[in-house]
Amino acid sequence: MPNTSLAALTIVAGLSIGACTPSVPPPPPANAVALVGPGAYDLRIDDVTQELRDALEARHGPLEFKSYKIPLPTAWATINAYYQGALSKWKAEPALPKAIRAAHGRAWQQGGTLFAIALIDKPVPGEDRDYKVLVVATNPQ
Repeated sequence: MPNTSLAALTIVAGLSIGACTPSVPPPPPANAVALVGPGAYDLRIDDVTQELRDALEARHGPLEFKSYKIPLPTAWATINAYYQGALSKWKAEPALPKAIRAAHGRAWQQGGTLFAIALIDKPVPGEDRDYKVLVVATNPQ
């Protein structure tokens, strides 16, 4: 019997570690690399962060943003599925449309915490691209 209890405890602990706890947004996907410094996507990031602010700040207050480089073959469906799975207990935030001018977007809320994502997969005119950009927004608590 002690072995059965230990096995059950191990399974429960593993599930708890892998799940997104209430009001704690998930980390970016494993293939995401934080963007630092200026780059070709600055104008698009500015456009997307403004769209997120316009859609969400009135209801959720000031937002904080982080941007990540994502490999080219990564599709919106993959990013969306990753976060939808991690945030399955959260409610969809209807104030953000799924398609915004410069990107695909999605937002969730849990309690007073907001978590929004946008995937920029269109290059800035006149610039080459070798990656996509994931923008993540949260409201500081």
